[in-house]
Amino acid sequence: MDTNIQEMLNRLEEQVKSEDISGKAASTLDWAGADVIIKKSTNPELEEWALKGGLVLGFQNKAPKRRLVITKYSKELSWLFEQLKHVFSHKIDYASKYDFYGSLAESAINYLNTKEGDEDLRDLLLTVIATAKGLVL
Repeated sequence: MDTNIQEMLNRLEEQVKSEDISGKAASTLDWAGADVIIKKSTNPELEEWALKGGLVLGFQNKAPKRRLVITKYSKELSWLFEQLKHVFSHKIDYASKYDFYGSLAESAINYLNTKEGDEDLRDLLLTVIATAKGLVL
């Protein structure tokens, strides 16, 4: 990973550790894109959407899958996705975005499933940042 991305991720990590992310994310819209939706709560339409297969592109590394991330921290997680979109903007293209955001969403889903309602905002965001640090685009 190039040093500029690493530096930006380190700054983002420090920001999550030391700043009021809920305040920063207060006006953030819930994330939707690249077969990922982040929401505070679900409904039958979202559940049906998630069950359908994801977009299949020949250049994807991961199996296509739609990911629905339901968390009380939807605004904060959506804010983080926007920050990571900026960090990786010159590395993500029309095909790699499905792998990139899918991996981030999977890490959030796995964290949330492990905590089952006892999630911590900073731990959730730091888990997703750790996943971003491990991605090679």
